[in-house]
Order: sequence, then structure tokens, then C-alpha cells
Amino acid sequence: MKKLFLIILTFPLLCSCAQPRVVDEVNMSQAIGYDIFKNDIVEGMFVIPIFQQDKIGKYQILTGTSTTTSDVQAVVSKKADKPVLLGQTRIVLFSEKIVHEIGVTELTDYLYREPQLGNRVMLAVVEGKVKDVINTKPPNTNVNVGIFLSDLINQQNETGNGPDTNLHLFLGNALEDGGDSYLPLIKIINNEVAVSGVALFHENKIVSKVRTRDMFVFKTLVQSHRRGIYKFKLKDKKKSDIVVESIRSGSSYEVSDSERNPSITIKLKIKGQIKESMRSENLTNRKMIKKIEQDMEDDLTRQANRLINDFQKKNIDPIGLKEKYHAKNKKMTYKQWKKIYPMMDIKVETKVDIIQTGVSE
Repeated sequence: MKKLFLIILTFPLLCSCAQPRVVDEVNMSQAIGYDIFKNDIVEGMFVIPIFQQDKIGKYQILTGTSTTTSDVQAVVSKKADKPVLLGQTRIVLFSEKIVHEIGVTELTDYLYREPQLGNRVMLAVVEGKVKDVINTKPPNTNVNVGIFLSDLINQQNETGNGPDTNLHLFLGNALEDGGDSYLPLIKIINNEVAVSGVALFHENKIVSKVRTRDMFVFKTLVQSHRRGIYKFKLKDKKKSDIVVESIRSGSSYEVSDSERNPSITIKLKIKGQIKESMRSENLTNRKMIKKIEQDMEDDLTRQANRLINDFQKKNIDPIGLKEKYHAKNKKMTYKQWKKIYPMMDIKVETKVDIIQTGVSE
């Protein structure tokens, strides 16, 4: 009984350690953006929702400048009516310029150390000024721009051609030997914010980009996924457009253990359904389905080979071939990998199964 009394007595002490925050007493950021000016001056922007019943979807953007990203939050809090906190932040945006001038490792180190931020916060690179993106009005007035931007990236990852990534996944890849990783690119196109591709990183800097036309292939190379849209042209007189929706896509790898002739065979497998066809023929014809499958296989293989050849020329490995090769060749060092990778024989084999075509009369 005495032990039970002591345990109960400790509850108030434990509870008193917490520092509860009332929403109305703080500025709770839902998105952060960073631009850079001359003399390495960093401008930080914080999207703050306004929690009032008659102002659903309303928000304010608080800005401040400093010489470091970590100090911007303090600068903004000093001139705001309430302290700025980061506990509800869903996405952090960096301009392409600030990544080039400072480096993504330095920029994300502060975020990773910040206890208010979760490891699943999204990161994205802006082609242009972050300020222009954050000041763009969302098409849905019931959400603020911070929620809109995070939903935009998340929708691309879950139902489109965007590969999964967040702060934890990005740093897990970036901090390995070589530091090859990727983040989504966004850009203002025709006065609207849109995903414009994927930024590829090597040792702290952006070294290449995957554009939207290649994102389906890139996503299939780096992860298994169930959603995605692929558009290509049939090899016929009309060059008809075919749109296939992926039902299940992924890749497997065959790695040689030969030190003299290292090689990797990448096998892409796609199961999908025809979403749209510019042909008038009945797509229940098996011969036509075989034609579509073969042409899609050829197109995917050509795209994948082009991407991989570009990665080898630039000595970057965003799809993680180093880890797959090292699993079969344990003695290989990173120095050896850097030497053999650009000349390695890497082949792509593609298998497409159209399992649903719809019915056309």
C-alpha cells in the first residue's frame, strides 16, 4: 500500500515537467521556406494558420532574415506577437540557389537537431524563389498554402510518379559514403505551383534533375509502388498515344560477383491497366494488347537505360546500386565502387502485363 501511495504521489511531479502550449498563445508554423540574398543573408518564411472560427483557411506569413537558418526563427519570434514554434510543420522548402550556396547537409542538420520537428517532415527544392511559391494562393481557399504544398507532394508520392522521401529518408541516404539522394522539385508553371521533377544530390549539392517525363521510370527503379501514370506512343503509322495506369510496379536486381567484369541486371515489372487510348480499335483484341505491352516495354527500357547512363557519366547513384552490389561483394570499398561504377555493365529488362483494358464497343 505504501508503494502504491508513492507511485500516485509521483504523478503530479511527472505531469509538471510538461509545458503545455495553447494554440491561441503561439504562432504554430505549418510550412517553412528559405531563400538566400547577397552576402549570405538567409530569408526565412513561416506559414502560420489563424485559428479563428470565422477565418477558416486564413493564414499569415511571417518573415525574417539572418546569417543562419537556425537563427531566423528567433528573429521572427522577436518581432511577432507570439513565439514561433515548429511542432506542426509539414513541409520545408529550400530555393535551388540556397542549396547551391550553402549545401543541403548544412541546411538539414539544423532541422534534424530541432526537437520540435518530426523526422517525417517533407522537404522540397524550389526552382526559383521560395517567396513566390509561398505567396501563391492555393486553388482551395479552405486550406493555407502550407497544407496545400504538403498535400501536393504527398499526393504525387501516393497516387502519382513521385518517389517517397522525407527528412529521415533523405538524410539516411545523404549521409552515407557518396551522399546520393533526391528530393522533389516544385516550380510555378502558368501561375500555378506544380511538381516539376526530382532533384538529385551528390555530396551536398544538386548535380542533376529527373524531369516529369522520366519520373515514372525513376520511381520504379527506386521503390515498389502501386500507383502511377505512364504515357507513351505506339510504334504505328498514327503514333497513337497510350496512357497506362500502374497497378503494381517494381524492380529486382541480379548482381554478378565477378571482380573483373562487374555487372548488374535490373528487371522492371509493371502490371497495369489502359487508362486512355487514342486508337479506335477494340482493345480486347489480344494481338493489340501484345503490341501495346511490347512497345511499352521497349519505351521503358530505353528511358531507364538513358537515365542510368547519365547517372554513370556523372558518377551518381540515386537508385542505390552500390548497396545491392556490396551485398554480393562484401570486400568492396567505396573508393573501389567509385572507380568501377562508371564503366559497369548495367542492363535493363522490362516486363509489362496489361491485365485490364476496359470495354469498348
